[in-house]
Amino acid sequence: MIATKEQRIATLGTVAFSVLLMLLLLFVTFINEPNAEEEGILINFGDTEQGMGEVEPRPAVAQNIPTPPPTPTPPEPTPTQTGEEEVINQDFEESAVIEQKKRAEQKKRQEEELKRQQELEQQRIAEEQRRQEEERKRQEELQRQQQQQQQQEINSRAANAFAGRNANGGNTGEGNTGQPGNQGSLNGDPNSTNRVGGGAGNGINFNLAGRSFGSTPPKPEYNSKAEGKVVVEIRVDRQGNVISASPGKAGTTTNDPVLREAAKAAALKAKFNSDPNAAEIQVGTITYTFIQQ
Repeated sequence: MIATKEQRIATLGTVAFSVLLMLLLLFVTFINEPNAEEEGILINFGDTEQGMGEVEPRPAVAQNIPTPPPTPTPPEPTPTQTGEEEVINQDFEESAVIEQKKRAEQKKRQEEELKRQQELEQQRIAEEQRRQEEERKRQEELQRQQQQQQQQEINSRAANAFAGRNANGGNTGEGNTGQPGNQGSLNGDPNSTNRVGGGAGNGINFNLAGRSFGSTPPKPEYNSKAEGKVVVEIRVDRQGNVISASPGKAGTTTNDPVLREAAKAAALKAKFNSDPNAAEIQVGTITYTFIQQ
């Protein structure tokens, strides 16, 4: 138990009073001692001014009363003895435990918040992937429908062309190649008498699903006596612009570099109709047939 200020003052006062009392007793003892140098007549020891007889009574032996030792001053209580240091240490330990607990709780909250943010990010990524997959499927379905519609239109045009040419039956094709079929192009006009299309002996056909020429396709400019067919692979954006052309694809029948370069240059100048629902980059072909008149 920790001594209060009043208790410490009372203890000090008691000690001081005891010390003063001891000093006073010592002083009185020194004063009462007989002075060996004092002059006078020695008289018989007795206990009264009257007496009789010849035998001197034996004097009583003086008893030396020991002087009580001074009361020791109690030492000033130390913090360890009073428990003050123990209380301070206990308070410090409790504060350290509380602070450590606060830090642990704060770290736990931070970890929980980080985990929540990670879960939200994973959900966002999954949602974005799902949306992209749905958009891809939608585009594929739209392109399939466009191709199906285009094929139906081509079949219808081909059927009408055959019906108009062969109302009474017989052969179901026409042309001058000597091979079965109806010579011409599915994108051509059934009333035209040209077999290879174009003018001045140059035929131009294309294959680009759901698209058509936005304007009259430019003719190749060349200076060569070679003949043959050049198939050019093209890449077209949604606005109908040809952004790249590569001649010599499957179906090409000539290796003449002049014809190939002329076909490539003409393909890059071609313009197709704009279609915002088309693929961002659509791949097709333009076929150029070169013959000498």
